[in-house]
Amino acid sequence: MSGDRLFLLAPGFRDVARPGRFFVCPHCNAIEGLLGSFPGLATQIEVYRLPFDRPREAVVALLGEPHQSLPVLIFADDKPVPADVQVANGRRFIDDPRRILSYLAERYGFPYVH
Repeated sequence: MSGDRLFLLAPGFRDVARPGRFFVCPHCNAIEGLLGSFPGLATQIEVYRLPFDRPREAVVALLGEPHQSLPVLIFADDKPVPADVQVANGRRFIDDPRRILSYLAERYGFPYVH
């Protein structure tokens, strides 16, 4: 894998259990706000917006079926990572939204208030 990969739920998704309504993931939206505020960030990492429906094949292929919750940041194989990462299928990742925001701030050098 060449770079960090960030997987988000595409905004405005539908839930088949609740027809006629559209939803957003508040955790993914916080990260979307960051990407909108710092557009250069999206050129330094790979960003994927996936549909709500499971299985989320792109994530399952990398981390396995138990780890398809979003958002998730999967680290490049050749970059140093924080000590608190999780590992699945040999891939290092974080799936806590606050930790994703914090890591992006640390790694890519923009201000972040905890």
